[in-house]
Amino acid sequence: MIFLRLIGAGALVYMFVYFATARELVPDDDGPMQQEEVMPPPPAEAPPPTALNPKWAPPNFGSQIRALGWTPEAFTVPKGMEERIDFWKNIYTRYTSNQGILHDSKYINLIYSSVDFKDITELTELTPPQREKARRKRVDAMKKEIAVRLKRLQEVKDDSTLTGEDRRYWDMFAKIEEPKKFIEAARRGRLRFQLGQRNQFAAGIYQSGRYLRQMEEIFMQEGLPLELTRLPYVESSFNLRARSKVGATGLWQFMRSSARAYMRMDNSADERNDPLRATRAAAKKLKDNFQMLKTWPLAITAYNRGSSGVRRLVEKEGTTDIVDLIDVRRGRFGFASANFFASFIAAVEVERNADKYFGEVEVLPELRGAEIQIFKNQPVKDIMKWFNDDLALAQLLNPHVNESVWKGRTPLARKQFLRVPLLQENQARGELE
Repeated sequence: MIFLRLIGAGALVYMFVYFATARELVPDDDGPMQQEEVMPPPPAEAPPPTALNPKWAPPNFGSQIRALGWTPEAFTVPKGMEERIDFWKNIYTRYTSNQGILHDSKYINLIYSSVDFKDITELTELTPPQREKARRKRVDAMKKEIAVRLKRLQEVKDDSTLTGEDRRYWDMFAKIEEPKKFIEAARRGRLRFQLGQRNQFAAGIYQSGRYLRQMEEIFMQEGLPLELTRLPYVESSFNLRARSKVGATGLWQFMRSSARAYMRMDNSADERNDPLRATRAAAKKLKDNFQMLKTWPLAITAYNRGSSGVRRLVEKEGTTDIVDLIDVRRGRFGFASANFFASFIAAVEVERNADKYFGEVEVLPELRGAEIQIFKNQPVKDIMKWFNDDLALAQLLNPHVNESVWKGRTPLARKQFLRVPLLQENQARGELE
């Protein structure tokens, strides 16, 4: 990873560039803030402060009485969800992507063990796939040990002799009134691994500086609460190259099927990967969700689960209370959907107190360009003059444009758009007319 110094639009911009590809160990399902990324792990922490980048400042959400559905309580911790939110705050601030925890997927507060992969990461003689295999092997071995202990505890009649980990497990399950609680907990699907996110979250704060102010402007234009602009911490940690194993992409992790109603995608560009077009689309999607479901906890959950699915569950259970709907006794949501709102609230709280969790933090300078509409197919040679032939700058301002365009194999299609340096806007518009 290096920093490239880029001059464009009158601003000094620093950009992370990743040269290799590798898979991170992913959890047992595609839970919040867990994508299979086509890039190496982010830095151990956000980069050290410099004299060139602005310092992070806490968000100022304030009173937003004109914002749709906003109340002072709309994005606070709901009673009954404290343990779920604490779980995600720990994932975001305590454990790095070299660590993780083994826990119960139904009762999320039951933590069996932490896992550390530092020794595997330091085995430089191993290839990335070999390190991945070693991590998975360690997790699988620990799961087997936990399952054996749980099954043994199911046979215990007198707990007075239990000591050590047996006693800890027994006490963890003390409030769970199920006749076969230990056997059920040992079943496949209940034992779950969750990778840590501390370094990714810190790097996300750093990278958010490029777009966050413009994202807030878009949400204000749409009349939506500003807190919602923090959802990319859950979806992608502001990683422009985030790709999920099911095909979601970009800061807001749109699937192609759900993006069609809001964005343009063709063989030359994919607006899902443009942070600002995707932000506008996310605002409209969240507004549609709220207008259907009437509360932000439900609307946010629907961003992951789908609005129709959430509405059917509301009608079936006869409640709009998110805590009731994700109650483990109902069991109607999968792990990711049941934890989506909790992970969002945790992310809002962590970012609000970033200096507490990560120390002195800085952010990238804001990156602004002028958006121009393309009226006919444009080959790359005609585009590059607006960037003074600086390919890195052109790609930085236009992450939605496909690699085939930059390599000259495909023209940028008509009806697409291009973001050019502010100082080049008049030239570009004049030549397009």
